[in-house]
Amino acid sequence: MECAITPERKRYLDELFDAMQIAAEGYYVYVCDLAYDYSRWSLEAIAHFDLPGEYMVGCKDLWGNLIFPGDQDVYLKSIDDIFAGVAKHHDMQYRVRNRDGQYVVCTCRGTVIHDESGNPVYFVGTIQNNGINISMDSLTGLQNLYGLFSHLDGLYQKRTKANIMMIGIRHFSTVNEMWGYDFGNMVIHKVVQELKQIFVNDGILFRGDGVRFILLSRSLSMEQLCLKYEEVCRRISAELEMDGYHPDLDISGSALEISTFDVKPQAMYSCLNYAYTISCEQGNGQLQIFRNEVDQNRTDLMTLINVIRRSIEHDCEGFVLYYQPIMNAETGTVSGCEALLRWYNPEYGLVPPNRFIPVIENDPSFFRLGEWILRKAMEDAKPFLKNHPDFELNVNISYNQLKRASFVETVRRNLEITGYPAKNLCLEITERCRLLDIRRLSLIGTQLQEMGVHFAIDDFGTGYSSVGILKQLKCDVVKIDKMFVDHIACRDEDARLLKALNEVAMIHGSTVCAEGVETQEQCEIIRKCGIHTVQGYYFSKPVPLETFQEKYVTEK
Repeated sequence: MECAITPERKRYLDELFDAMQIAAEGYYVYVCDLAYDYSRWSLEAIAHFDLPGEYMVGCKDLWGNLIFPGDQDVYLKSIDDIFAGVAKHHDMQYRVRNRDGQYVVCTCRGTVIHDESGNPVYFVGTIQNNGINISMDSLTGLQNLYGLFSHLDGLYQKRTKANIMMIGIRHFSTVNEMWGYDFGNMVIHKVVQELKQIFVNDGILFRGDGVRFILLSRSLSMEQLCLKYEEVCRRISAELEMDGYHPDLDISGSALEISTFDVKPQAMYSCLNYAYTISCEQGNGQLQIFRNEVDQNRTDLMTLINVIRRSIEHDCEGFVLYYQPIMNAETGTVSGCEALLRWYNPEYGLVPPNRFIPVIENDPSFFRLGEWILRKAMEDAKPFLKNHPDFELNVNISYNQLKRASFVETVRRNLEITGYPAKNLCLEITERCRLLDIRRLSLIGTQLQEMGVHFAIDDFGTGYSSVGILKQLKCDVVKIDKMFVDHIACRDEDARLLKALNEVAMIHGSTVCAEGVETQEQCEIIRKCGIHTVQGYYFSKPVPLETFQEKYVTEK
């Protein structure tokens, strides 16, 4: 919309807005030239409420049309008094429709600035979005992830390049266990103060999930971020002191360059999380810089994740389940199957899971995909039970699913919806799931078993202390990793080790499934070890539902 505001008055408005923006971090800011009804608003507000643009004419009505009908009269009366020069201040709450069509409660405060003659010139103020808890984390005073995505939306709208870094503390639960949660909160406060000093004037800090913090910087290069990260590790890992104690804090970190604007910020954030996971699990805390690698089809990973996220949002469009048989080691007959995810897209073809699962399982949307996998697998497998009443369906569960408080209830609800028997379902926890607090993991396992659902540890013998975890988790099935099967036919010590692992599992009341079986000779050795079930390419690769049903389930 055109406006006749003079360049000089617009310059004054911009100067006032910039000053307000700095002073009111964490709030939406607006500045309105009353004579021209010409306003400038925070980009975060523009993105969240889908307003026409950063500069607007007639914003009184534009904003008013978004306000809940029952609140509009009071709002319009207050604003009309401001424009008429009757009122000097504005302070009220009302409900506003956001870009998702939902109404959120906002607190709006504003004041009128007068010129030397006492004439009203500007109406300035802030809007506090109570629907997102002011985008602030109550413990640290930093903006939370919602605040981060609001800022990212603003950068994307202006196509402004920046760098983003995630810094986290590994195994922070040990601090809480050793010194208590109050001390743990004090440590978090101290860490935030250190980060603020290290990154003073370098960008904006946000509180992420758990004990993770995110820096969004438009001034630091990637090389400078690397140097700053070294300082973070030194000051927090080695030099941090609390009441004479030196908490043992292990730092991990990731970073990426924001230079691609045709993907959603959430996809970018998933890639940042993926790099952070590598820093935690493989990089020994070294800063992992996400490289947006391009595959043989000239598809970069960030674009691929963006498309996959859209597929999840559209009822998991393009996702399919393949099934790999699990065989009884003694009889050679099918005893169950494992559901395995695939994704097909007309542009990208059938994308192998190792191309996208390590990244997408770090994305919040994976919880929705995980529920789809669970329900679809139970729907597919339910007909199998007619001829195979003891058939057991195995479904992998991700760390992102388990850390949700509603996970057990989600399993219960989908069992009821599908009518699938709980005793025929086995949920496998993957390697990353063991990063969860062991007490919570144990509680989840107990709750599942009380429902009748079986609980399995996948990739047993790799990564974290798998033998020790058997003492802490009461699991029904132990799936021994392929690395213990590969050489049993040519190395006698490997065969003895496999037998010993089976005996250890049996001591703890678990049956064993040997994975990665590829030959008849391996099958025979596994059978002699007393192992219950086997799985691998010797029997079948993962196949579509129809193929699996025809080959293993349908009565001949």
